[in-house]
Amino acid sequence: MKPDKQNLYRLPWSMNDNAIGWLEVTDICNIHCQGCYRQILGEGHKPLKQLKEEVMFLKKWRNCDGISLAGGEPILHPKIVELIAFITNLGMKSMILSNGYALNEALLWKLKKAGLTGVSFHIDSTQIRPEFKKEKITSELDVNELRLKLGRRMRKVGLYAHFGITVTKDNFKEIPDFLKWSIDNMDLINGITLIIFRGLPLADGIDYYSKGKKVEVNKESLGYTMSYEESKEEGIMAQDVYAKIKEYYPDYDAATYLGGSVNHDTYKWLIGNIIVNSKGKTFGAYGKKTVEWIQTVYHLFKGSYMVYAKKRIGKKIFLMSFLDKSVRKAFIKFMKYALLNPVRFFYPLNSFGIGIVQAPDMLPDGRVEMCDDCPDMCVYEGKLVNSCRLDEYRKYGELLTTKIDYEKSKEMAKKRATPFALHDN
Repeated sequence: MKPDKQNLYRLPWSMNDNAIGWLEVTDICNIHCQGCYRQILGEGHKPLKQLKEEVMFLKKWRNCDGISLAGGEPILHPKIVELIAFITNLGMKSMILSNGYALNEALLWKLKKAGLTGVSFHIDSTQIRPEFKKEKITSELDVNELRLKLGRRMRKVGLYAHFGITVTKDNFKEIPDFLKWSIDNMDLINGITLIIFRGLPLADGIDYYSKGKKVEVNKESLGYTMSYEESKEEGIMAQDVYAKIKEYYPDYDAATYLGGSVNHDTYKWLIGNIIVNSKGKTFGAYGKKTVEWIQTVYHLFKGSYMVYAKKRIGKKIFLMSFLDKSVRKAFIKFMKYALLNPVRFFYPLNSFGIGIVQAPDMLPDGRVEMCDDCPDMCVYEGKLVNSCRLDEYRKYGELLTTKIDYEKSKEMAKKRATPFALHDN
């Protein structure tokens, strides 16, 4: 089961006209996440003056609708409230990407007053957190109580809450359970993101170079590295996650995508939804015409593409039935359901967002396939770079290049086995 690009809207985002600007606030963090893209290199918190300059750079060269504040743990930055206020005063939205550990209610009220749009929480079973009684938990279900605690805190303050997990071979089978839990609590949660685990492959036959010289790459030099033995069962693709959701929720579908920078059939971002009511009854999904209309009209009137919708659309989504056959199909199903018991017309209904992100893939010839027109580019020394590979710039001043002995690595390629999913397409 695989989405058809002909039925998806390719997001019109580009390097210079992109809905998202990515701001690296700090490299300091208070927990450990498997597969983290960022190491603590002693840079610490960026000065507020520098952060403001980077925000202005992103506004000028990205034409952003919203700024994603990342790290490290951005909540730890002592000037985070002032930074949010600065972004708000420039007419942009702000989304903090946080593990939630240091996010207390008092700080949330200050952030809301400063204009914060919301928080996207990364909380999953791959993390080592102070809240967990043992070093590593084994099920996503064990983390739900912590997610609920933060979701309730966000609702009390009146802020947007989003939850994401890193998808690995260990929790892949739990995706339907995580989605069901999220839908059951959609009064607290606006959407979820499923980020597929990736890293830099370390194996016999793969050599890395910087400025023409071979460099030794390991976990100490770059955090996002994994050995072949550690990663031999990885290689999950975006379409695998899509199929897993579709298996349990046939009404779900993706509406929009971003492809890869090399292969025509790659899915790097798949964004879709389920139209569902407060009783967990699903009716369908909106299609590519709805997203195209929203992005086009928003750009026409606001001058930028949209991200981080502040309000839920509810039953008004059915107004798109005249343009979008997917919404029309969902509306017919809803009407048949509601007419059997008119009370059902009054159940709250919403479209619940589901994002699937497949990070960089290393191909057998050594090229790395990135997200085409990457939404998560940040500022490094006056230029835009991919945030997921920022540490290569921080450590080596440039992206590493790769030489692969195919004969040595072809077994890995056939198995799609490395964290960068070394595979034949």
